[in-house]
Amino acid sequence: MSRRRPAARDDADPTRASERVPDGMPRMLLVSYHFPPAETVGARRPAALVVFAIEHGWDVQVLTAAAAASGDASAVIPEDLVVRVAPAPKLPRFNLSPSGIPHSATDRPASRVRLAAVRRAANRRLWRLGMEMLVPDPQLNWIRPATREYLRVRGDWRPDVIVTSGPPFSGFVVAAKLARRLDVPWVADYRDLWSIGNEYWARSRLRLVVDRWIERWVLRSVAACVTVSEPMAETLRATFGCETYAIMNGIDRRPLPPTSAAPAIRAQPAAAGQAVPTLTLAHTGYIYPGKREPGPLLDAIALLGPDAAHIHLVFAGEDNGVVRAGVERAGVQDSVTLLGHVSAEKSWRIQAEADVLVLLMWNDPRDAGTMSGKMFDYLQARRPILLLGYEGGLAAKMVRERRAGVVHNDKHAIAAQLREWLAVKERTGQIPAVPAAALDGLYREDQLIGYIEILRDVALRAATGRGSRTVTSRR
Repeated sequence: MSRRRPAARDDADPTRASERVPDGMPRMLLVSYHFPPAETVGARRPAALVVFAIEHGWDVQVLTAAAAASGDASAVIPEDLVVRVAPAPKLPRFNLSPSGIPHSATDRPASRVRLAAVRRAANRRLWRLGMEMLVPDPQLNWIRPATREYLRVRGDWRPDVIVTSGPPFSGFVVAAKLARRLDVPWVADYRDLWSIGNEYWARSRLRLVVDRWIERWVLRSVAACVTVSEPMAETLRATFGCETYAIMNGIDRRPLPPTSAAPAIRAQPAAAGQAVPTLTLAHTGYIYPGKREPGPLLDAIALLGPDAAHIHLVFAGEDNGVVRAGVERAGVQDSVTLLGHVSAEKSWRIQAEADVLVLLMWNDPRDAGTMSGKMFDYLQARRPILLLGYEGGLAAKMVRERRAGVVHNDKHAIAAQLREWLAVKERTGQIPAVPAAALDGLYREDQLIGYIEILRDVALRAATGRGSRTVTSRR
């Protein structure tokens, strides 16, 4: 546990928010289980909010479970502004999808494949049991130590508003407890929904009822909610009556990979006498069994016949067996490479090197309001996107309207598109990049401007005793 006391400020005082907010520097406490240097996707949105708030004159502290970096790793904010508290006591970890080492789709003996399948099935049962019993989530052992430690080390620093980002939703409980103790408003940031509208979290009916009750109880004191899409915001308004705003994720500005770096994607060996160049497609991230699966794409490659030899489909992410099973079923082992888990930096290099990026979503109306954070990574790479998912959803709409790629779910339509891209690459040597204009207005800072306005308004309303304002949508 890090017991680093946040540095005292010259303007620090124990007075209430109402005596400081209008004239002084606004203060924000960010509560997030995930935070850099952790590379998890859940750390990126809260970290970006912290950096943006500091740049816009906010005084910020962070409460997180993420361990500090070692060596000379760069920090998002000065480390003395971060309170790092380890969960206690430690709970067993259930690995749903153990990652493997880089391999092709055919490089393991059948006996090892069967053994791995048995282990995955056992891990999946353990994971489901753990998710069912640990309420509100497996991070519940962070609630008490995080709350106690922050109250112990905060000194006389007092936030004007507390923001918490989930999942995990144990952070919501921490924020609500701290807000009550410090008598300040708090804001719930939903990167995903909790007890309603989250079809990716498999739970029993009883567990769902329990989660709904806990969420309603926690949100009794919330000043406002923020989530990543307007359909998700409307779900929260309709279910809990909360003042809710939609603030998308965005494109994180980051330097391009150095041209001198070794390729992240190993080239497929060319067949004898092969003149047609290879079309490389890449998918980075997790595969959700039964929802976000590559079956139609693998079937489309099989439909190409001899042209399948010119397709190289790369999957970078933890291997949960879904892709391997689909590859074997479709008989396209020679066209597919499974890299297993890779670092965030290598994932971005893979995206930049691919000809086409594959975005797998759930082809179901219940996924209409989902806007995957991966969409913004893909746009940053400016490679055309092949989206498989609900064609009436927000993600599909963005791909079409931004002219950033195509949306297909039918294997024949996908096969035709692959042939078209192969012809373009054979003729010109490359697949054209997505126009730079497609990224306009989608950068992280474009979204966070509205977020800061919401937080400032929440703090001012608490300071002046004003009630809730009219709920509006922010895009």
